Amino acid sequence: IAELAKLSGTSRSAVLRFAQKLGYSGFSEFRYDFSIFVHAGRTARRESTGQIQLLASYYEAAIKKIADYVSERQLTEIAERISRAGRVKIFGLNRNSYSAQQLRHHLHTLNFDAEAVWDTVLVRDLSAAARPGDVHIYFSVNGATPIVRDAIQSSAQQGADTILITMHKGSPMEAYATHLVLLPSTALITTDYFLDQQAINFIFIEILIVYLGKALALEEREHQEE
Repeated sequence: IAELAKLSGTSRSAVLRFAQKLGYSGFSEFRYDFSIFVHAGRTARRESTGQIQLLASYYEAAIKKIADYVSERQLTEIAERISRAGRVKIFGLNRNSYSAQQLRHHLHTLNFDAEAVWDTVLVRDLSAAARPGDVHIYFSVNGATPIVRDAIQSSAQQGADTILITMHKGSPMEAYATHLVLLPSTALITTDYFLDQQAINFIFIEILIVYLGKALALEEREHQEE
């Protein structure tokens, strides 16, 4: 409220009176509705202004932005490339390992063989063992981890197709990515709370699996016709 008063050239009490004039009990209630309007596109007032609803709305707003960042064509191309891969390795260190394992799990439900790699030694070894026809998928929020940067470079040098899934535009890993997937960060929505970025990765994985399922079904029909 102090920052808003300064930016608007008024006083704290003037900002508070403005919120009350609009029908809010105080500035906090006004701020909540304003955040929902800006980030989630809601215009209707809600009776409950609990923190759970606020946090859920932040995630909702970030998820909605995925469609602005990723195109249908991009998803189709990536799904087709994965479906035709000789071998698929999914790399992710630290918290990104959860995303790697989640994608591996979903691929297995489609009877599609893939390996999730999160051990630092295996990341180095398996990226260096890549060969043409392989697909190496990398989850990295910002590309700041040297081990992962070196690994994707190694994958590319060995001739594998590399898919980088990140939330950092201009990541140093981009130079070695055959396909780049830039996802929205929750930090674009709010920095008031620590919101785990892996939730956005998980939603993207669910979307990708739908496209991959279609690509695998099409490939199977083509084989049957042959």
